[in-house]
Amino acid sequence: MKKIAFMGLDYAGKTSIITAITKRFGFEEEILNLLPTRKIARDAFKFLGIEFTRLDFGGQLQYREEYLKHPTKYISGTDLLFYVIDAQDYDRYVETIDYLDQILLFLKEDQEYPPLCILLHKFDPELTREKVINQRVLTIKQALLRYSHDFDIFFFETSIYDIKSIMDAFSSGLSLLFDKIEMVSRLFSRISKNYNSILMALFDSKGITIGEYYRPHLHLTEKIRIYDKYLEVQKRILTENRKRLEFSDKFDDGNRYSGLVEALKFGNLDFYLLFIIEEDEEHLEKTIEVLDKLESAKAQMESIIIELIQ
Repeated sequence: MKKIAFMGLDYAGKTSIITAITKRFGFEEEILNLLPTRKIARDAFKFLGIEFTRLDFGGQLQYREEYLKHPTKYISGTDLLFYVIDAQDYDRYVETIDYLDQILLFLKEDQEYPPLCILLHKFDPELTREKVINQRVLTIKQALLRYSHDFDIFFFETSIYDIKSIMDAFSSGLSLLFDKIEMVSRLFSRISKNYNSILMALFDSKGITIGEYYRPHLHLTEKIRIYDKYLEVQKRILTENRKRLEFSDKFDDGNRYSGLVEALKFGNLDFYLLFIIEEDEEHLEKTIEVLDKLESAKAQMESIIIELIQ
């Protein structure tokens, strides 16, 4: 059993993030009705056959004081730490850094060095071009880099209005606990050269990304559109009990793309393979041919999955 901790100040968005990860679609109304977490909320899940317990540490002051007073009871044994910061709450930057300081001081004294994923949350899509928040986020990142002497630190900008940003952060964190998982992305990178693909990705049944390849310089809005389309297609696969579904759509600039989602099953574990290529509107038969050729790469994909879950 591996232990994942979500920590941060109250109202940073920890419970909203966990709800979005758990639900993936249809979570918006539930988030609006969330109450502050009292002390610690726990849940469990499996990823690649490994059991995880996920702890949502309530961020109210009295709880924070309790955790820091008895850190061995609460913080010891953490395998992966997600520290959530409200990127829009500039007035509490000093307070949240001080809290993280104390958490990491205990871990260092206890000679525990879990990977540290810092989620700069509420970094909503419409804010990505605003100079003030970008400057402030850069400032807090620079302040937190001092911990990199002792801990492996990874930064993510997340928002509940961009479910992909949340799933990417969570997936990337989990991948740090699996030595072989990068094999999937390397395979996709090699395959993509043969098919000039826009995207290849492998997800588990909960939407956790096991590996992916994006064409360099693919715009954020295009990534979000593709992921939203994937969720839509996956829901159809589940409701219609299908193993493979092909689809077509277009980006904001009018360029069309074709893709497929294929379900792969290994024992009681389900995976979903997503493949996206540019659509050749004048020669659609070429697009169909490329999608069909993906079958030849499936054997490599399946052998890597077997290696990961053994």
